[in-house]
Amino acid sequence: MYTSEKSTKLTLAVTYIFAFVLAGLMVFAYPIARDALGPGNRTAYLSAVIAFYICCPAGWYALYNIKKILVNVLSDTVFTKETVTLLRILSWCCVFVAAVSFVTMFLCHIFFVFTIGAAFMALILRVLKNVLARAVEIKEENELTI
Repeated sequence: MYTSEKSTKLTLAVTYIFAFVLAGLMVFAYPIARDALGPGNRTAYLSAVIAFYICCPAGWYALYNIKKILVNVLSDTVFTKETVTLLRILSWCCVFVAAVSFVTMFLCHIFFVFTIGAAFMALILRVLKNVLARAVEIKEENELTI
């Protein structure tokens, strides 16, 4: 039977899987990029690897913040200023990746896709952050009402 708690735990497990995948990609980024982009396109795969390593700290920080949000959901502390802050940080991680991808796009054109994807994800997160921030305001107003 589907429950919100099971879904949250599944999402938390997927977050750990993504952390494992990111760690693996950090180890094998160079050969994966070389094989995917072709050994004759040295500028493209070197710029892809450099951009990937520049974006890795944002990826790790995003995964950490996602984990914190999910732990908050499991402990029923969703409508808090901390969660709003975590969503804001997540959106800025996406903006950072979009900026790095935008610069890299001029050396390796496939990064156009990453630029658009990361920018759109940042937009979605900002909307969710704004909705949640308003919900927190309403909750705080209601708690003050007698």
